[in-house]
Amino acid sequence: MKEALLHGLAIALPFLKAFFVVMFSMNVAVILTWVDRRQGAMIQDRVGPDRAVIWLPQRVAQALALLPALGVACAAVGLAFYDKMQRADSGVGVDAGKAVVASELAVFVTWFTGIIIAGAVKSRGAQNSFDRFVASLGDPRRLFYGGMIAHVAILAIVALTSGQSDVINAVLHGGGVAVLAAAIVGGAVYAVLGMTEPRVGLRLIGLLHPAADGLKTAFKEDIVPPGVDRFMHGLAPFISFFPALVVLAVVPFADTLCTGTTDGWADLSKVLSEVPRAGLCTDGAVRFQVINLNVGILYFFAVSGTGIVGAALGGWASNNKYSLLGGLRAASQMVSYEVTLGLTLIGAIMIYGTLRVDDMVRWQGQNAWGVFVQPLAFFLFFAAAVAESKRIPFDIPEGESEVVAGYFTEYAGMKFAMFFFAEYIAVVSSSAVMAAIFFGGWNMPFIFRDGIDVTIGGQTFFQQALPHGLVILLGFLSFVGKVLMLCWLQLTIRWTLPRFRYDQLMKLGWRLLLPASLINILVTGLVILVIDDLSYTAMQGLKLAADLSNAAVALGGLIAGAAFIRFVLQPAQHRRVLSSTSAQFAAGGTRRFPMGA
Repeated sequence: MKEALLHGLAIALPFLKAFFVVMFSMNVAVILTWVDRRQGAMIQDRVGPDRAVIWLPQRVAQALALLPALGVACAAVGLAFYDKMQRADSGVGVDAGKAVVASELAVFVTWFTGIIIAGAVKSRGAQNSFDRFVASLGDPRRLFYGGMIAHVAILAIVALTSGQSDVINAVLHGGGVAVLAAAIVGGAVYAVLGMTEPRVGLRLIGLLHPAADGLKTAFKEDIVPPGVDRFMHGLAPFISFFPALVVLAVVPFADTLCTGTTDGWADLSKVLSEVPRAGLCTDGAVRFQVINLNVGILYFFAVSGTGIVGAALGGWASNNKYSLLGGLRAASQMVSYEVTLGLTLIGAIMIYGTLRVDDMVRWQGQNAWGVFVQPLAFFLFFAAAVAESKRIPFDIPEGESEVVAGYFTEYAGMKFAMFFFAEYIAVVSSSAVMAAIFFGGWNMPFIFRDGIDVTIGGQTFFQQALPHGLVILLGFLSFVGKVLMLCWLQLTIRWTLPRFRYDQLMKLGWRLLLPASLINILVTGLVILVIDDLSYTAMQGLKLAADLSNAAVALGGLIAGAAFIRFVLQPAQHRRVLSSTSAQFAAGGTRRFPMGA
């Protein structure tokens, strides 16, 4: 039975990975639409969109809050019990990695749930004895500080015992699962008891608004103007949408997961506890990548380049002069910046010595991140990627003040949504490629496949072995975090820079970015020739520089994390800021001659 399940899982695994990549890119794109609106409202000092709300009967809302929590808690307890039975049959102790994950997750869910409850009590006041107890704890930030102390204490206990104490591992694993289940169920029960109104509004911090927009778009009429090429008019949105979605197939989200095998099939229940730093596992290897191509980065350019056809075809097939102008603008802009997009990566390919994206990520883990070895290439690639997505300040193809809506002026309903949504998916795809090629992918400074090793210039400051599963999880979270940060940076640029004129756009692409990318290739080639002739001492100096770059990233990450936590924990202060001098003369007149009545 188990062999049949493993055989079926091995067959379904590529489809599951493809499904995950599609869902990841589309859901992040949906969240980006929400962030884009909120950030634009904050920067422009205007009222953001109303939060969509779903009104549910009391019993239905209570069931939706309680039943999923009970399911998750039962699943956690069931998996822990199954793991215990498996260990009893094999006669092995609790894995240190599972103990750390269970206990840390339990602590996180506990203090996070506590903060939500404390914030609700502080805003509405204590309504019962439990609320009064929560209010007696004082500032909700104390729960966060206590949670951080508990996180560090668990890591310290595991580090001091080197993960070899079966008793401590068993206590952390069993206690962690119990606390996790109790925190999940307890938070759900508190939410259920607080639902006293006949109807309960479901808002999800405003994320229902993009969902409502999508639902409305699905039911809007698909208007096709007369005189168009109906086949080409309907085909263009698909050509624009799917290339932006499938380019993520070659991007690895994490390092290869090494597992045991059963009858030649990878057995996910037998994840190896530790793996060596060098080499790759062959048997039982699970890649977090949809397709592993030898020409992975060329696949990215080949597929993403077809999006040009969709925009040009949509503008031509619409039988509208504004659409035609927008399609011509889109084609010329995307072709121009596609050239720069490809040439900027030539230097990185010369240094990495491979076209495989996963090998590029491993090179950065062994040396330094790509942004340090190819800084100019990153900035050129970033600018070209923003231009490829046709977003402000590069939104010439759809400039409302010039060509109405550009190449999709004559589109409505889901066809318009595919054009619109393709831009946000392109933001996610380009961010994922930049994170993999320039920011180390899943790599974190001084965290290797066998654990933490803080070594700078041959001097080791700290070493700690980590379970293989925990390293893979940290790498996955690191990659997702980098992608989200780059997406947010692109959204920030949208609300920061004004739109270019068409001649400025072409001049930037052909007279600045393209020559700079060619110069970058020339300089990279010269540097490689010089490095090949360096002495052993000079090579050691380069290795020290790479270690220092990792140290700078680690230190900067710690400082940024602390600053972000401090910013989140600071009490909100509402202050009115005048963004321009025009607000000073709202009453009329000028500074020299004020208006008089």
